[in-house]
Amino acid sequence: MPFHNYIANLEKLIGNKFKNSKFNIDGWMFDETGRFELNEKDEIIKLKIVGQKLNEIPQPIFEIETLEELSLEENNISEIPNKLKSLTNLRYLSLANNIFKKFPMQIALLENLETLNITGNNITDLPCKIRDIKSLLELNISQNNIKTLPECIDNYSNLSYLNLSQCGLKKLPKHFSNLLNLQELDLSNNNFEEIPDAISKLPNLYRLYMTDNEITKINPNIFSSSKLEFLNLGFNKIIEIPEEIENLHKIRTLAFDYNKIEKLPQSISKIGTIRKLDLAGNKVNKFSKELTNLQNLQELNLMNCNITNIPKEISNMKMLRILLLMENNIKIIPNEICELKNLIHLELGMNEIEKIPSNINKLQHLQTLSLSNNYIKIIPSQISELHYLKELDLANNELDFLPAFITKLNLQINFDANEDGILLHNNPINYPPLSIIKEGNIAIEKFFKVNE
Repeated sequence: MPFHNYIANLEKLIGNKFKNSKFNIDGWMFDETGRFELNEKDEIIKLKIVGQKLNEIPQPIFEIETLEELSLEENNISEIPNKLKSLTNLRYLSLANNIFKKFPMQIALLENLETLNITGNNITDLPCKIRDIKSLLELNISQNNIKTLPECIDNYSNLSYLNLSQCGLKKLPKHFSNLLNLQELDLSNNNFEEIPDAISKLPNLYRLYMTDNEITKINPNIFSSSKLEFLNLGFNKIIEIPEEIENLHKIRTLAFDYNKIEKLPQSISKIGTIRKLDLAGNKVNKFSKELTNLQNLQELNLMNCNITNIPKEISNMKMLRILLLMENNIKIIPNEICELKNLIHLELGMNEIEKIPSNINKLQHLQTLSLSNNYIKIIPSQISELHYLKELDLANNELDFLPAFITKLNLQINFDANEDGILLHNNPINYPPLSIIKEGNIAIEKFFKVNE
């Protein structure tokens, strides 16, 4: 049957027009509820029907034997008929945010299925039958009520991606470590009180998410995971990071944000591979030298850590591109911070800073500079030499004078917190008059020419 016949039948059943174009079925690139994609033979290979309150899968879909990817998210589907097995070419299936109470066993009939997304339903168990899908590589069953994984989970031996976030889990089955091909594991938003030892035995794991659990202590064994490149343990109750962290020889991203960490291990400075480190919302109180020794670090988040000063040794961090230090107790920006020639994003809002260093113009690649909620009274002229600057946030300071050189930045001056450019709201500016400033750069330049 020609593709337009299938689409016409679906449009008649659903009551909405479908659009044909290339698209990413797992993303939200379009607002349309119905979308399909054709191959070079004018055969339907992708189909997406979202938020149409479907109670069942429309019958015409089972006739599209060329279908490779099917997304039926945000509907009211609770069962799947055996006709599903007619979709012999289906590789991707998303049934996210429907109303399944039991895992639909008919999915096991799809012998070529590689990716299954059934997040956001009411499923209470993960059946062993799913192991029959030998081709399954990615499984997302997050936001369900599973609570306990079956022992047979180790038979899903081909899985490379497994998302079990927000499932009420407290522990993993004994043989979980038999998932030999698992590369990415998401256990966020569960009830784990420790990192299961089985995780450290997964030989190919390189990404682990365990945010929003109840973890208080880190088992050093996790640092023996030889291929681990990404580890996120944010929003737990961790007090201490073990010295064994130096064994993460391939780690690139470490996140411990919003825990109860008071001190960093000395060995953290030995991790030469790390590119991103997030320690926001902890109690470290100090920008330690262990951090300044991380000379390959590109992004550092120390937001809300009760830090009082920035060490001069920060100049050692030559590769740093993003530095987040807002919501601390910092009083002085050292001149050495301006030696970070690769810096593109610097946030120092909500501190106790009174002065911007005069060598700020050395940060020639800087695109964002946030100094809101401080005690700054004067803008140094060198700031006008930051030619790549896209946002300068000086809101909630003590500026009473706006200098003429500010127009050299060619940025829109705004008094609205939701806008970009130069943000100046909540400053006691009286010269030039606010009425002139709000007219924009041309009016400001004209004012100074008249009054020079």
